[in-house]
Amino acid sequence: MAVLRGKLVSWDSGTYVAVVRLDGSVAQAITGVAVNRAIAAADMNAGDVCLVDLGDHGDPGDAILTAVVA
Repeated sequence: MAVLRGKLVSWDSGTYVAVVRLDGSVAQAITGVAVNRAIAAADMNAGDVCLVDLGDHGDPGDAILTAVVA
């Protein structure tokens, strides 16, 4: 399981899906990242540091945003 650090670019509060730029990847962002629903909507702010779990095989389509540090 790969857990990577990144920055929250944006997110949709209706679908709980985010866009995240992983550390070390200035030019690209991962879109369609599912967000842990235990994270309060008020805690989701663009630019916040976050942790993304890529799962066992590193497929960005399986990524889950698991935590946000304000």
